Amino acid sequence: MSKLSYKSIWQLAGPNIASNILMVSISFAHLWIVAPFGPEASAAVVTGGRIHFLLMSAAMALSVATTAVVARAWGGENIQEASEATTSSLTLAVLISLGLGAITFIFANQIVGLFGLDPVSSQLAVDYVRPAALLNIFFALALTIFTAFRAIGDVVRPLRFSAIATIFGTLGSYTLVHGSFGLPEMGMSGIPWGTALGQLIVVLWFGVGWLTRRYQLLPTTHAIFDMARLRQLAKIGMPAAMEQVVLQSSLVLFMILVADYGTAAFAAYGIGITILSICIVIGMGFGAAAATLSGQNLGARDPETARANGWMAMKMAIACMSVVALVTFAFKAQLAAMLSIDPDIRRYTEFFIIVLAIVQPLMAIEFAIGSALRGGGETRYPLFVTFIGVVLVRFSVGFIVIMLEGPVEAIYAVIIVDYLVKATLLVLRFRSDSWIKDEEDHAPLSIQSLAGIVRAPVRRYFSRKSNKP
Repeated sequence: MSKLSYKSIWQLAGPNIASNILMVSISFAHLWIVAPFGPEASAAVVTGGRIHFLLMSAAMALSVATTAVVARAWGGENIQEASEATTSSLTLAVLISLGLGAITFIFANQIVGLFGLDPVSSQLAVDYVRPAALLNIFFALALTIFTAFRAIGDVVRPLRFSAIATIFGTLGSYTLVHGSFGLPEMGMSGIPWGTALGQLIVVLWFGVGWLTRRYQLLPTTHAIFDMARLRQLAKIGMPAAMEQVVLQSSLVLFMILVADYGTAAFAAYGIGITILSICIVIGMGFGAAAATLSGQNLGARDPETARANGWMAMKMAIACMSVVALVTFAFKAQLAAMLSIDPDIRRYTEFFIIVLAIVQPLMAIEFAIGSALRGGGETRYPLFVTFIGVVLVRFSVGFIVIMLEGPVEAIYAVIIVDYLVKATLLVLRFRSDSWIKDEEDHAPLSIQSLAGIVRAPVRRYFSRKSNKP
C-alpha cells in the first residue's frame, strides 16, 4: 500500500508526466507538420483535433471508471477482481469507440460545418476527421491499457508504451502526409493514419503479453461480457462521460465563438490549446497519482490517507505547474513563432499564452483534487463543476463578450474565471466527508446536496471561531 509521503506521490506522478508528455506531443507535432502549408491547414488540424478529442472523451470517461474499480480492488488485494475489471473495460472500449466512430464518420461534414471555416479549411478538416473516427478504436484500447496498469501502481510500463506510440505515430504521420519512402502522399488524412499506427503497435504488444499471462493483470474470458461488471463500470463512468461531453461540447462551442473573430484568432486559440496540452501534463500526472492512491486507500479502508494524499498531490501540482507557467510566459514569442508563420496568429498566440500562464496553478487544483474525487468513485460532482465552469461561465460570458463586441483578447481571458470557479468548488467538496463513500453508495447530486457541500466548510470555520476562548 502506498505510504503517505511526497515521495510516493512523485513515484507515481513522475512516469505519468513523462508518459503524458509523449502522448500530447503528437498534437504538437501535427501542427509542426502542417505549419508550412499555411493557416488553412493549421485551422484544419485544430478543428479536426478538437473533434477527435470529443470523440476520445468516451474512452477518457471509461478510464475514470477503470481507475476507480481496478485501484480499489488492488488496494483490497483482490487481483482477480482487478483483472476482471480490466477485461470488461477493454470490451467497453471496443464497443464505445466503434459506435461513436461510425456516427462521426457519417456526419463529418455537418460536424465540421459547425465551425464556420472557409471552404478549404473545412475540407481539410473533414479529411482529418473521417479516418480519425474509424481509427479511434486503437486510441481507446491503448488508453484503457495504460489506465489499468497505472491503477495498480505500474507506471513504468505505460511510459514504455507511450514512447513507442509517440515515436511510430509521429514518424508515420509525417511520412504519410508527405508521401516519403515510396508511400502514398495522403495529405491531411495521413495524420490520423500515422498516429493510429503507433497505437496499433502498442495494442498488439500488450495483447501478446496479456494472452501469454506475462502481466499481473490476467485475461479473464468470462468477464468479457459480464453484464454486472459492465453495469458497474457504466455506473461510475457515465457521469465522467457526461462530464467529458459537456466539457468538449462547450469547448467546441467556445471555439465557434472564437471563429467569429476570423481564421487568425481561431488558429491562435487552437495553437494555444496545443501548447497548453503539453503544459498540463504535469497536472495530469499528479491527477493520475491522486486517483490511484485515492482508490487504493479507500479499497484498504483508509479514507484519511486518501484525503491527505489528495492534498499533497495538489500542492506538488501547483508548485510544478507554476514553474511551467513562468517558462511558457518567458518564451511566449519563440513558441508562437515556432508554430505559425502568420504575424497575426503569432500576436494572438502570445496573448493567449499569457492567459494560460495565469490559469495553470488553478488547473493544478482541478487536476489533483478532481482526480482524487474520481479515483474514489465520486464522478457526479466533477460533472456538476464542469457544467458550471464551461457552460455557465466560459461559454455564457464569452457570448456576452461577443454581444458587446469585445476584443478577442477578452474572449481568451474568460478562461481565467472558468478555472477559478471550478477550483473553488472542487476544494470545497474535497474538504467535506460526503465524497468518501462505499463503492455502491453514489447518491444522485442535487441542489440541496450542493448547498450542503458549500455550507459545510463555512459552518466549520465559524464553529472553530466560536469555540476559541
